[in-house]
Amino acid sequence: MAARPMPIIHCYPYWTGALKYGVAMDPPSAKLLAAMASLVRSYAGDLRKPVLFVQRRDAGIELLGPQQADWLEKAVLAAIDSGVSWFSYWDSHDVDRKFEFNPLEYSLGLLTNDGRIKEQGRVFKQLAEAHRGKPVVFPAKPVPPPPAQRTMETTWRWLLDWMDWKPKAG
Repeated sequence: MAARPMPIIHCYPYWTGALKYGVAMDPPSAKLLAAMASLVRSYAGDLRKPVLFVQRRDAGIELLGPQQADWLEKAVLAAIDSGVSWFSYWDSHDVDRKFEFNPLEYSLGLLTNDGRIKEQGRVFKQLAEAHRGKPVVFPAKPVPPPPAQRTMETTWRWLLDWMDWKPKAG
């Protein structure tokens, strides 16, 4: 991915295991996209590597409850501060519960099934309006070399070190 002209990151805190290292509002979830962009740049050896983010923004929405919009804002702003170049949000509406999906899938939308804007929809719109057309600012601080081994454990160790986050014991 790091060799592509414009890598696309598609990482979810819930599915990546970030919640093993802290609660949803902690850095392993809220800074996951920013850290992953830095990891891509580390592998590429290029601090100015453009990174595109495409997906819905969730940390396991059921776990966030009323903090969903706060988490979305925190995660997107951390990514912008880390030079993530573009954002997309593909879950426009909640999934109707008449369909059989993983329970985490039902409340990810920016709008309800009947078209009402949810708080995270308002936040995402405000973020888009505030940052639309602005140049990407890439971090000046060098990133450490990528993990020597490509395993989940070494990758998470790299990500947590980049975030300067020490998981709480037990």
